[in-house]
Amino acid sequence: MTTFLHVFTEEPSCKNVFEVLLPNILPEHISFNIYSHQGKQDLKKALGRTLPTISKIPGSKILVTRDQDSASCIDVKRQLDEIVNENCSCDYRIRIVCRELESWFLGDLSAIEKAYPRFKPSQISNKSELRDVDEINNPKEFLLKNIPEFSGRQYLPKLEFSSSIAPFMDLEKNKSKSFNHTISAIKELIS
Repeated sequence: MTTFLHVFTEEPSCKNVFEVLLPNILPEHISFNIYSHQGKQDLKKALGRTLPTISKIPGSKILVTRDQDSASCIDVKRQLDEIVNENCSCDYRIRIVCRELESWFLGDLSAIEKAYPRFKPSQISNKSELRDVDEINNPKEFLLKNIPEFSGRQYLPKLEFSSSIAPFMDLEKNKSKSFNHTISAIKELIS
């Protein structure tokens, strides 16, 4: 039977990352599709509407990802699990991106430097916030303050940023526990 991985993301920037990473994780015989949504509520609706049909396709596996933001990781996962468990007919995993997708990027400073050459990891690598990138309360703001290419901007261009960094992300050396748990969940799900 052919395996097909269906990935549900909260936002398009996360889709950008998975489009680059999944071909490097999945064996050639496993196909995938990514369903990006316009925020938490849109994702929640899709899990009730789209998931029941998709999960009945033979060989389907489901991965659901959502940012933690300021909520409790345990509560967010429990709420999603209630919805998915009620609507899913196949094997699935839920992974909470702690705190936000941008934490995954901060877990790989080398990838940021490759995408934005004026950024110098050595200038910030000793900052206490980087000891646990998943605990940085506002990783987008941290990135804005520390990447020269974004000097003077109020908002991080998330789609551009994720598209620029994803090709350089190292699956083995990321310091984000959330990133590593997600990669492990994907491998476990398809094995």
